[in-house]
Amino acid sequence: MEHNEMTELLSRKAGVSLDEARAALEANGWDLLDAMIALDRANRAPGAASARAEAGGGESAVRPVKTVSGQKAAGAVSNGLAVLWRYVKKLLRLTLDNYFIVTRRGREILSAPVLVLIVLFFASFGLMLVALVVGLFCECRYRFEGRQLGRDGVNRAMGKASDVAEDIKNSFREGRGGNG
Repeated sequence: MEHNEMTELLSRKAGVSLDEARAALEANGWDLLDAMIALDRANRAPGAASARAEAGGGESAVRPVKTVSGQKAAGAVSNGLAVLWRYVKKLLRLTLDNYFIVTRRGREILSAPVLVLIVLFFASFGLMLVALVVGLFCECRYRFEGRQLGRDGVNRAMGKASDVAEDIKNSFREGRGGNG
């Protein structure tokens, strides 16, 4: 999501001006949830904007969300979990935004998010590996589509694997045909 879209969404959901939403997002590293929490803590939550306007309240600075803890260890664990959660969110987004495509003779027969492929590999690694290899020998070609994995280098490697399988299959046919 672009910064302008995030700003508009936060402004709409939190009931604050676009400037307040942008300030909260910038102060919180463009993390939408942290910015919403910061606005909530600064009494800028849904409904608070109208109450502030009625009371004639002034603007207050939006501060970044900070972990308040009496123990440094608890703060470190909390920060570590926040970093881990951000990493997991990025990884999930990557696996959902990129697709694994299987084609046979130029016709697409399967298109699934990479997350499905990963789950299947973890559930039954051996079976999936055999299915992919057998697919190569049955004229299936594999490729990825998406911003991160749909690059030429990745798909070129997938194409080379298909070409190698085709060469092996052809050499087997030629060797068998000469003897039979």
